[in-house]
Amino acid sequence: MGHVSKSWNDGRRRTARGFFVAIACLLMSQTASPQTLSARIEWFGIYTLGTIRDANDPAGRRPVSAPVQGQSTDRIPGKEGVRFGFSYILSGDKKGTKVTVKHVYKFPGGGLPAPGGPRTMIEQAREDLIGEPVLVGWSFVGAPPENIVAGEWSLEVWRGDQKLVEKKFTVLPP
Repeated sequence: MGHVSKSWNDGRRRTARGFFVAIACLLMSQTASPQTLSARIEWFGIYTLGTIRDANDPAGRRPVSAPVQGQSTDRIPGKEGVRFGFSYILSGDKKGTKVTVKHVYKFPGGGLPAPGGPRTMIEQAREDLIGEPVLVGWSFVGAPPENIVAGEWSLEVWRGDQKLVEKKFTVLPP
């Protein structure tokens, strides 16, 4: 009976050891995956929103949310109606995989006016697909003059504590 008990305990130990090794391997592979993610800027500058033909629209065209790249520049006129930013593409192990990233917008000087005091930064979590172009942009369309702040603006993309890509723009005084 002691022999059966010892064999049974050895089997449980091997099973537990194997379980913990499997968990450790899984955790190490998940920890390593963010390190394989990178990003590159596809284009940057001033952009407009495009239109497509649409027979159902009274004007025959309707706006789409896809940006149409305009002037490539990091010097942005500080005036109402301007849109600026950049397009990036994530690269990683599996094209088409959803990845959670964070867009960070940093404003110059004292920041943008907001309830409770000025904001120097805004963060926005989102899911992107590896291999697909993504826009990080800011719009002065309909913006009051106090929200068009001259100085250096920084648009960034992060995954956890890893900054994947950043582009700085200088918004010029009106």
